[in-house]
Amino acid sequence: MSQDVARLFAQTRPLLIALGDERRQDVIVFLLESAAPRSVGDIAARLGLSQPATSHHLKILRDAGLLTVRRNGAQRLYELNAAAYPELLVPLRDLAETIITCAH
Repeated sequence: MSQDVARLFAQTRPLLIALGDERRQDVIVFLLESAAPRSVGDIAARLGLSQPATSHHLKILRDAGLLTVRRNGAQRLYELNAAAYPELLVPLRDLAETIITCAH
């Protein structure tokens, strides 16, 4: 079972890294509250961060599969990649269940 835990940790690492930062959690909450995709400037203003710092956090979230981005003229608009969430979150659920099983 410990090999299963190690495999699941490796599989979920990008997601855990993405979700482990408070600023990235704030991005997700902001996008959950938004009715439409948001620009880097909108997100930066909400977080009180510079646009380069915000772009860094958005890249990590995008690389983990949590966000999608599309261009609208010169703007990049970000939104939650909700369609992928079930697939992304299953390994995280499996990790939690395996750890609980191993601990008993």
